Amino acid sequence: MKKVDTAWIIVSLLVGVIAYLVSLNIVIALALLIIYMCYYFMFARKKFSKYFTQIERVHGCYHFINSFLVTLSVKESFEEAYNAAIRVESKSLAQENAEIEKLKIYDKLTYLRSYFNLSIYKMFLNILDLYQDQGGNILNMSDNLIRECTRTERTLNETLSIGYKHIVEFGLLWAMSFGIVLFMRFGIEQFYLQMIKENFFVAMLFVFFLICLGSIHLFINKYTNLVIKEDNGQ
Repeated sequence: MKKVDTAWIIVSLLVGVIAYLVSLNIVIALALLIIYMCYYFMFARKKFSKYFTQIERVHGCYHFINSFLVTLSVKESFEEAYNAAIRVESKSLAQENAEIEKLKIYDKLTYLRSYFNLSIYKMFLNILDLYQDQGGNILNMSDNLIRECTRTERTLNETLSIGYKHIVEFGLLWAMSFGIVLFMRFGIEQFYLQMIKENFFVAMLFVFFLICLGSIHLFINKYTNLVIKEDNGQ
């Protein structure tokens, strides 16, 4: 989140500077800077936080389940399987594990259901219940689960890849739009300085920056909306 915070602060400052250059009005520039900052810290930051948490937990769940099942098939020990699976490089998962350190292994696995909050983890627990009751080859029993985990991980990676491309395209489009306004400001300076004296034109510049923020809002809503099968709690 620190990188996103820093990036947004830089973007907000750039918007403020560009707004001042094209409007020659410090009040408008400061107002836009404040609006952009308030929007991020009051709304967008929460969306990004949830988005990154979902990504981390899907990746973590995928590696956790695969490590657990492979180790269990070799060691036939829930404890060793859990210890191998919990080594996933995730600070939040490590914190969760530290809080339940004194619980029994199966209680830990059950507790982590609320942490991952994914349907594939519920499937994982159901298979473990079946394995405890009937025994058998855990890898054969969990074949469909492993396929679903792989599909979920692959889909998420593809979604992220497409999303990053769209971010670049979106950024370039608005960079070009700002470039055009700056070109008008300095390329046809005399004519532009005459236009800037009109309150209507200044108001339109202000609206232009608000439209930019509105498009960012719509983009963030779409970009951070991951389609993931969550645990339905049943």
